[in-house]
Amino acid sequence: MKTLYACLIASVAFGLPSLASAQSPDAKYCSALANKYSGFLAATNQQRAADPQTVNARAGIEQCRAGNTAVGIPLLESGLHNAGLDLPPRDSAWTFIGVTHGPRR
Repeated sequence: MKTLYACLIASVAFGLPSLASAQSPDAKYCSALANKYSGFLAATNQQRAADPQTVNARAGIEQCRAGNTAVGIPLLESGLHNAGLDLPPRDSAWTFIGVTHGPRR
């Protein structure tokens, strides 16, 4: 019985960090949106602009960093759309899986 508990503890200790480091598709998409908007700000020298759209998009970046993708994604999508930029593909991870494992049905 002690061996069973030792194995269980070891599997939890080594398994949880690997699960925590995996990003959900929403987290990856949120990160892609944040990176694109940050690049836009840097390219247009709007790092300190007080424009409401910029403020909302920056809030979206912070929400993504905090893991709150449900709030961050719409704010960043709106900011990129208002800036006239295309959104990054949302399902790029699924496209990769489809290519490596056959066509999607």
